[in-house]
Amino acid sequence: MSDVSSLLTQVTGQLDGGEVRDGQLEMAEAIAAAVGQDATVLVEAGTGTGKSLAYLTPTVAGADRVIIATATIALQSQLLHNDIPTLAAGLDRDIDAVLLKGRSNYLCRQRLEELTNVPRTEQLQLTGGRNRAEEVESIREWAEQTRTGDREELDPAPPSEVWSAVSVGPDECPGAARCPAGGRCFAEAARDAAAEADVIITNHHYYGLDIDNDGALLPEHDIVVFDEAHHLPETFGATCGTEISGTRLRSLARRVRAVLTDTDLPELLDASAASVDELLRPALGDRLELDAELLAALVTARDRADQVLAALRKLDRADDETPSGDQTVAARIRRGLTSATAVIGAIDLFFAADDDDVVWVDGSGFQPVLRLTPLDLGEILTDRLWGSRTAVLTSATLADDVPGQLGLGDDEILRVDSPFDYPEQALLYCAADLPEPRLDPDRSATLGRLTELVEAAGGRTLALSTSWRAMEATAEHLREHTDFEVLVQGEAAKNVLVEQFRDDPRSVLVATMSFWQGIDVPGPTLSLVTIDRLPFPRPDEPVTQARRDRAGRYAFRDVDLPRAKTLLAQGVGRLIRRRTDRGVVAVLDSRLATKKSYRWELIQALPPMARTGELDAVLDRLRELDAADPVG
Repeated sequence: MSDVSSLLTQVTGQLDGGEVRDGQLEMAEAIAAAVGQDATVLVEAGTGTGKSLAYLTPTVAGADRVIIATATIALQSQLLHNDIPTLAAGLDRDIDAVLLKGRSNYLCRQRLEELTNVPRTEQLQLTGGRNRAEEVESIREWAEQTRTGDREELDPAPPSEVWSAVSVGPDECPGAARCPAGGRCFAEAARDAAAEADVIITNHHYYGLDIDNDGALLPEHDIVVFDEAHHLPETFGATCGTEISGTRLRSLARRVRAVLTDTDLPELLDASAASVDELLRPALGDRLELDAELLAALVTARDRADQVLAALRKLDRADDETPSGDQTVAARIRRGLTSATAVIGAIDLFFAADDDDVVWVDGSGFQPVLRLTPLDLGEILTDRLWGSRTAVLTSATLADDVPGQLGLGDDEILRVDSPFDYPEQALLYCAADLPEPRLDPDRSATLGRLTELVEAAGGRTLALSTSWRAMEATAEHLREHTDFEVLVQGEAAKNVLVEQFRDDPRSVLVATMSFWQGIDVPGPTLSLVTIDRLPFPRPDEPVTQARRDRAGRYAFRDVDLPRAKTLLAQGVGRLIRRRTDRGVVAVLDSRLATKKSYRWELIQALPPMARTGELDAVLDRLRELDAADPVG
């Protein structure tokens, strides 16, 4: 491969004012040295480093095929539409890049055809019991013109129960060869395109499913880059585990009801679903043991799924012996076979669970889900990923415990600095005079201080909360005590809220954990980021608690503190996105100033901002920033 410095200079030269940054070059050189060596590189690259081009340049130049896996749709879009075209221009070559998603993101032509041709009563069953004829017709019209079948093209997005009736998941699709519409399958077309591409962009979850399926979902590749890699332990824990629920059992019953017309097995599956829901509901959010009652319910559900499987196999054999058989019925039988097999396999994994697995209840009271999450990912990933290709893990925040959680042992993390002048651009304010959160149960002191800050900033605020309840209380208080437009997570789609906030500097965006990362609002629209409390994990999170139990006396330092450092740094990182940005981060949790045992570890995980505990200095800074952009 040519000298990476020269290549990076060519690529960054395509940007307005583009230049190679020191941290960007250090990162690119470390990755270039690993290409072709089946080595693993971990890089924490501060905001503004230009990490996308730092990993794209040496990997795409040095390999036949690269997979980029991210956690957010926004980053996937940036890579596909901005960074890779810049790379192609800089390298002066065509780069075939495609976006590949999980099967359920694509329209299933076969299911759509079935849905539009069944009696109205059956259509109601398949769409959740409500008349969705208008939405189904809209999807049918779109299907005639779309090239990709990607759900993201639909605006507005269809209701989830409608989309689930016209799509299939990996536990249901029998494969293109056994589907009447297999030759026109959008998901298969996307996979075929990926098999020919130079760069495949996907998400962490899909890559994790590929690992769990021994590489059956993605084509062979020389290099994988995991951007936003701080999410990997949680995502791979989910994909290498399993889940079962009443909803999943009811879904199987619904899928087979139209073909198993001479048996009460669908109704028995529904009964099992109700039993499983009833037993899981009281344990919502808890880690649990499979007691005799729950084990009996799972055994019964498995037996009924097995009977469904046997009945479908008989029908499948009969259909094979009848060349003129109904293809729609055949397709339903084969989807049912795949789904029943997956349900049985999931239940069997619960029966085989050991001390290295966490069994817990997720979801909601309406739809509880029994999950199994492996605590030790190391053996799985060492067998199926590490050492078999070059792997790059990068993020703006990469905690020290990530390598251990992923089975990378003592692999060192290369940390490259941001080019931003944080002491000049940003001020960190810790409200040391406020009571600790546990001593301010109604949050009156915190909300009062927040209001002062928002007024001084003239809006321009992203108010981050650590819980949904706190977010709602914050929004209600600001609406009552200020005249600014208050945008609240959940009241519109995330991208819509961010766009509204970006367009209206005199607004406040109030949000919880999903907005702590992955949003980008540069410029004077955002001058203040507030954080209501330090983001330590809840004491009752089942998987986290299991890790604490394993860590013993070192649980806080080995489990809770790394998580808090990562999330706090992610939240703080929303403020400075460009060299011209200026603003304040206000942490309204006095523990950041008073807890000597860990305060410096948290502060040192943040960019090197100027710091103050003086409220008047912060209010003056915010007023100056507001006055500097009066047009906003």
